[in-house]
Amino acid sequence: MRKIRKRGWLSICLCAAVCLSVLSVSGEARAKVKISAESGIVMDVQSGTILYSKNMDKREYPASITKVMTALVAIENSSLSETVTFSYDAVMNLEADASNIGTKVGEKMSMEESLYAILLMSANEVCNGVAEHIAGSTDKFVKMMNDRAKELGCTGTHFANTNGLWKKNHYTTAHDMALIARAAYKNPVFAKITGTKRYNIPRTNKSKNGHALYNHHGMLYASTFPQYVYEYCVGGKTGYTSKCRYTLVTYAKKDGMTLVSVIMRAPYSPWTAPNNNEYTDSTKLLNYCFENYSRYDLKKEQKNTDNTGKLFTKFSPIYNADTSPLSIDDNAGVILPKGVTLDKAQKKLEFYDNPKMSADGRKIIGRLTYIYNNKEAGGSEIYYSDKGAATLKDSIDMSQWFDDAVEKANQKPFPWKKVLLVAILVLALGGAVALLVLYLRNHGEQLSRRNRYKRTWRKEGRREKRNRRRNRRNSRNAYYHRRR
Repeated sequence: MRKIRKRGWLSICLCAAVCLSVLSVSGEARAKVKISAESGIVMDVQSGTILYSKNMDKREYPASITKVMTALVAIENSSLSETVTFSYDAVMNLEADASNIGTKVGEKMSMEESLYAILLMSANEVCNGVAEHIAGSTDKFVKMMNDRAKELGCTGTHFANTNGLWKKNHYTTAHDMALIARAAYKNPVFAKITGTKRYNIPRTNKSKNGHALYNHHGMLYASTFPQYVYEYCVGGKTGYTSKCRYTLVTYAKKDGMTLVSVIMRAPYSPWTAPNNNEYTDSTKLLNYCFENYSRYDLKKEQKNTDNTGKLFTKFSPIYNADTSPLSIDDNAGVILPKGVTLDKAQKKLEFYDNPKMSADGRKIIGRLTYIYNNKEAGGSEIYYSDKGAATLKDSIDMSQWFDDAVEKANQKPFPWKKVLLVAILVLALGGAVALLVLYLRNHGEQLSRRNRYKRTWRKEGRREKRNRRRNRRNSRNAYYHRRR
């Protein structure tokens, strides 16, 4: 009986251990890398998916990474061949020791050369000159920067100058800065310039030798800090003032992913803390994300599905990938933790009542989005272009097509994990009940045997007493008989 009881308790413990292990695995949070900076973020450039964040909405002072927005607004509102003439105010209205390339009053440079000076050498006077050239004054240009920030969805940003020199009302957040940096890198002119290691501005009207430029970003170009060069780095922007501390924007490409990391208010200098600064923080974040996430190319995945000939629905073959008037972004992708396949993400389709127009003139009729763990993991705009081919109206009712597309796309995947957990709990409970029944039955049989033994023992005891009494009487009778 003791052996049976031991085996029963062991079975119960094993069942409980299995249940607890399933619960702990499903609820285990992924460990995040530690950084010294007060706030930071890593974002996928294509999809906008956030892969890491620390205090990403905390207000910080950006210092010279402000120039990412300065360059973006300048590129979007000028041509590279325009000539920028630098005024007295632009050149002289700077703090002492502010970064510059020694531009002289009245010097002329092209807009392209000016952008290289801004993004590689962090030239503050060039930021002012470009602002005056485009908007007429730095104040008007700063307003353009703030307007553009709102267009990009920034909610915690206010710029007060073009270069990032400290002002109390000049601030942003790591999240907003990532949105700005993402938009900037999508511009091919910006991407080319920020990824340039060295550049020479030829002779100008005021500079006989021109200007030799090199990229200040230590993860891209081995100048002051060669130990921080990062093989996947493709650009970025540095920032520092004594009040802002160290800030850094870094772009990196690996395995089809292009990521942007933003570090804000890293407290320590690479000079004094070689293992704990903005460069080591950025390297840790980027390595962590490259090692723990993978990217799915949506165009390739669409071709590899069973629904090869149609896009989004089972309907008419006019939506063949080669002839369909519907399309998604060429570089559309989804970022998921490594080991998680695309079918584990929920696909959602949204169609707009009023189509929008993209920057390149395409009609946007909706959006395709993938959701994983209740967060957006990637997607694309859905574009419609009339190629002169058959249209939706030629084959099916438009509303039927939309309704079917939305219904199919929004179907939630079968909750296998929940079903498995419930099944394990039911089996554990059933096993426990079975063991309890077995224990009670065995215990009852033992009590029954014990009671039978007691009854038998009592009967034998009474019989033995009667025999002893009989023997004593017989002995007395025999004694009396002999005396007579």
